[in-house]
Amino acid sequence: MMRQPTDQLRAGHRPADLIPDGIHPVHVTINLPAPRSYAGPVLLVLAASFGICAVILALTQLALAAAPFAGLSVGGVTVALRRK
Repeated sequence: MMRQPTDQLRAGHRPADLIPDGIHPVHVTINLPAPRSYAGPVLLVLAASFGICAVILALTQLALAAAPFAGLSVGGVTVALRRK
């Protein structure tokens, strides 16, 4: 397993080069950033995808209401309805 540069800090070790002169090592606290969360970007992509699908469905409904015969092909999926 490859070691990361922050492994020693996460284990609680305090490197001497990070401690200022005249400070006792017991009084030093090292704060590390939290690991990155991918929940926000994933939810943003899902919301955008659902929004695009909603716009496509709304345009399809408008096209079907305006013409006696209308069809729509998106990504290999074809919707064709004929009104009587």
